[in-house]
Parts: sequence; C-alpha cells; structure tokens
Amino acid sequence: MAIITAKLSQLRLSPLNQRRVKPSAIESMADDIQAHGLLQNLVAYEEDGLLWVFAGGRRYRGLKELVKRKKVRNSDLFPVEVRSKEEAIELSLAENFQREDMHPADSIRAFAALRDTGMDAEEIAARFGQAVSFVYKMLRLSALAPALIDLIAKDQLTLEAARALTLTDDHDFQVKVCKAAKGQAHTIRRMLTTEKVDTTSGMFLFVGREAYEAKGGTITVDLFSQGDEGFADSPELVQEIAEEMLDAIAADYRSIGWHEVRAEIERPYDLYMKGSMYPASREPTEAEAERMAVLAAEIEAIADDEGEDSERIEPLVDEQEAIMEGLRAFTAEQVSVGGVALWISQDGTLGKSVYRAKAEPKPKASHDGPTPLYSNSLFADLSRIKTRIVQEAVASDPALALDIMLDSLAGQLLHGAHCYQMAIEVQAKTIGTEVADELMATSDVQTVEEVMATRFASIPEEGRFEAIRAMTGDDKMALLAGLVAMTVDGTVFSGGSPGQRHHQFEQIARASGVDIAARWKAPIVLFDKMRRAALIDVLREEVGAPSAENCATIKKKADLAVNVSERLPAGWLPAPMKIGAFDQRADGMDQDSDMIDEEDMAENEDA
Repeated sequence: MAIITAKLSQLRLSPLNQRRVKPSAIESMADDIQAHGLLQNLVAYEEDGLLWVFAGGRRYRGLKELVKRKKVRNSDLFPVEVRSKEEAIELSLAENFQREDMHPADSIRAFAALRDTGMDAEEIAARFGQAVSFVYKMLRLSALAPALIDLIAKDQLTLEAARALTLTDDHDFQVKVCKAAKGQAHTIRRMLTTEKVDTTSGMFLFVGREAYEAKGGTITVDLFSQGDEGFADSPELVQEIAEEMLDAIAADYRSIGWHEVRAEIERPYDLYMKGSMYPASREPTEAEAERMAVLAAEIEAIADDEGEDSERIEPLVDEQEAIMEGLRAFTAEQVSVGGVALWISQDGTLGKSVYRAKAEPKPKASHDGPTPLYSNSLFADLSRIKTRIVQEAVASDPALALDIMLDSLAGQLLHGAHCYQMAIEVQAKTIGTEVADELMATSDVQTVEEVMATRFASIPEEGRFEAIRAMTGDDKMALLAGLVAMTVDGTVFSGGSPGQRHHQFEQIARASGVDIAARWKAPIVLFDKMRRAALIDVLREEVGAPSAENCATIKKKADLAVNVSERLPAGWLPAPMKIGAFDQRADGMDQDSDMIDEEDMAENEDA
C-alpha cells in the first residue's frame, strides 16, 4: 500500500467499482469538496498506465463535476492510495456499504464476484455486517442473465419479478419470458409454473414429496422459498397418486360397512344438502377412568412444579384426548345408513364429513303403558298457551329479549349448539365464503367468523348466558352485529341462479353503504379463469369496440388476460360483484322462488 499524488487526468472510474448505479448526491459531494477540499484519499489500482478508482467513486465523480464548473482542473494533483487489483472488489464493496445503501443490482454483482474468489455466503455476511439471508438472496439472483441484472440496475425490473425468473436457469428463456410478461411478476410466475403444481398446495402436501419422487416425479425448486419448496413438474402424477391414496382410504371405510363412501380431490359441493351424523358416546371402562384420573393428577402436579407451559404436559394431554376420542364412535346402525365423504383440504389434510345417506324408517308408535292424561292435540294447545304467556313477559323486557337472542346466536355460531336446543329457534348458520387464496390476492378482507372468534374468545361455553348478561351495551351490540353478519347469505351455488334470498341480500348491501371496489380489486387470476370470448366482451363493454377488436388479435390466452386486466378502468368490478346484480325482476318472479313454492306446496300436501 502506498499513497501518491496523481493528476485528475490520470484517474478513471474502475469497472470494479461496485456502485454501478450513479449515486444521487454527486452535486452535494462536489459542493462539499469545493468548500472543504478532498478530506479522504481516493483508492485505486494501477493498470495500463492509469489509476483506476475503485473506492471513492462518488468523490471522483464530485471532482469531475467541479471540472465542469471550472473550479478544478484535470492537471490538479490529488492524493491516491494505491492497492492491488485483487483488493479492489472487497474494499469497494465495504466502502459503499458503509457510506450508503447499495442498489440491489450492485449487491448482486458484488456478492457474486466475492463468491467467485472463494468466499461463501456466511463469510461475505460476516465481513460486511449483512444478514446471511440477504446475502443468499442476492447470490440467488446472480443466476439471472446479465441483461436482466442490467434491467434491475436501471430500475426497469422489480426484485419480485427477478425472483420469479429464477424458477428457470435458462438465460435465454429468462429473457424471453421477461419480455413476454412485460416484467410483471405474477405473469412471469404463471408462465413458468402454468403446468406445474405448487409444493405447498393441499394436493401435493397430501401426497408427500417422498411418494411423488419415488414414482419418478421431479421438482423445480423455488430459490426464494424458506426451504426446498417449489413446483412439481408432473401434475398428472401428483393427481394420480392422490386419487390412489383416496381410493385406498375409501376402501377401508367400505370394508367397515358404511352405506355410501365418496372420495374426491375437492370437497363435494352438495354436502350442505345432507344431514350431518355425529358419533355416539359411551361411558369409559374402569381401566380408562382410572388412567384418566392418573393423567389428570400427573398434569396438575407438573403444572404446580414446572408451570403450565412444561413440555412434559403435552404428551399427557395427547393421551387424555386419545382416550376421550375412543369414547365416541359410530354405532352399527349409524354405519348402515350413513355416508362418508372424503376430500383433500387446502392444508393437505384429509377432509371428512359423515352424513345420513339412507333415510331410517320411522318407528311405530307404541300404545303400551298407561293412557296419557292429555291427548296429543290438547298437550300441544297447552304448550302454546304457556309459550304465549312467556312471550308476553319477554316482550315487556327488551334487555332480556336481546340477551336471549344473543345467547341463541352465540351458542350456535361460537359453540356449535343446535337451534332446536335453544329457547328461541333462530335458524343460524355460518355462511362459508372461502375461495382460492389467489382470488383474494388484492384484498385484505377477513371472514367475520375469524374476527369474531378472536374478539369474543373470552365468552365461556359454560356460563355463557351469565357472561352475556354482564356485558356492556356496546359489547352486546358489537356481538349482535357480528353474529348476524355471519348469517348473511348472498352466495349462489355452482349451477344455481339468484332468487328472493339474493334480492334481500342486495337490500342489505345497499343499506350497508359498502364500497366493494375499495375492498377488492380483480386479480389477474380472475381473467385467467374467464373464457376468451368473455374477455373480449368485457373489454368491448367497458372500454369500447376498437380496444376489444385490437385485443382480439392476441393469440395467447395468457397474454390476452394480461392486456384486458391492464386496459379496464380503475375500480372495475365483475357484474356479479356490483351492488344490484341480484335485484329481483320487475315481475317479481324468479326461478328460485318458483322452486321454493313447489317444495312448500309438497310439504303442505304431505302435512
């Protein structure tokens, strides 16, 4: 190492200077040098008779700016610290990290250069005070084509899009996909994974990586995943294995004697139409009761000595739950008339629902025993009279009425009670609004069920009524609003059509004053799921015929979807999402109401 004085004309900015993107403070640096002089040496290495500045690039640029201002001459001498070229990369990187946050493109190039000298990610991170995870990310991006790193440097390619491009290591293909997708991250990812299955998807998690690879399946690893996540290259193989596994599980249930067993990849859409069946409970055996008592005593002793968070408690609790689960089982009679539906849940677990598949014969009335004091009709009349009296009392006490309704709703929606078990038969059920995550990618709207479960988690199942009675008025109103909201239903099942219920739903929507467009925007996947002709029709209706005809010439459906999504006006909503979409026709008739009338008529005739 030596310090010399050199003419400015002998200096050049080294290509090894890792700050490829021009700093924003060159002019202020020039002002500072003009006012106070060059307070710190430039650092350079000698090559081809010139001194190449690799540390102090901003100072060098500041001096060149002063030349333009005619405040400094190229023949002026400045102190330069001379180092070897081998030291250039590391020292340049260190200085720029200390001075100013580096542009990601500079970090990508710099870390890759250091890796090529033999340093690993941990050494680079330790040397420059960076997180190892950050260094790994930059090194992964160094696998991109140089032309793409140049685009990052020019802020013409986002890091999100760059990460998506690492799903392929073919440089030419990376560039081709980037151009075709116009740098849009979601489009790039879709183009590179359109015929693949995400390894975090429910179906792949159900199958398992080991089973998939055992049959010759390969995986494209996502370099930016937290582990070895990525995309299965053979979706047909994943589905084949999943169906084989479901069939094997279904065969086990059939061997037990269930009346009907259904096994499908997705949850059957018609399950809501079938009555649920629940296992019967039995009393524990003497051995089971004795073991439960021992477990309870051990858990209490450990909690007293080590605290309730002790790791020793968990296996004991698991054993307790296993014994309790063994006390619940379906009877032979239930199995003979019951059905089992099996499917793959989104988290990869086995979804299961047990329902009544075969109607049981109604038991014949028995006339054994003494004659009742009251006839059936009189007994019914007496119960009506008693109900009328109680109704009158409740009607005169609004606070009590509110508490009764809240108790009924909370019991059903928070604690799983049935309406026929409650003092008032509010037909309450949670309306499911689950959709694929990709359709909610542009929205942060949560289900009311999740919000309510968190906000009112303190309401106990035992003593619920007393807890509700003790609530403040504001809390009661909040509980009421949330529980009622959980029952609002504007859904239309696949293949169905809006009816009277949906007309009422539109009235509720208007009254709420909600701005749907402010809570949800159409993601690109919506357009991917639409037919080509529908995309053109939407564009024609919203933007005009010229734009629609122009896009109609786009050959690839994926490209058409992107173009349509970009041309639609801000705040655009699909027709079913608009307020008023399900309004009743002027004649007051609709298909659903006709069907309901027919069903009601059949019930009346049966009665």
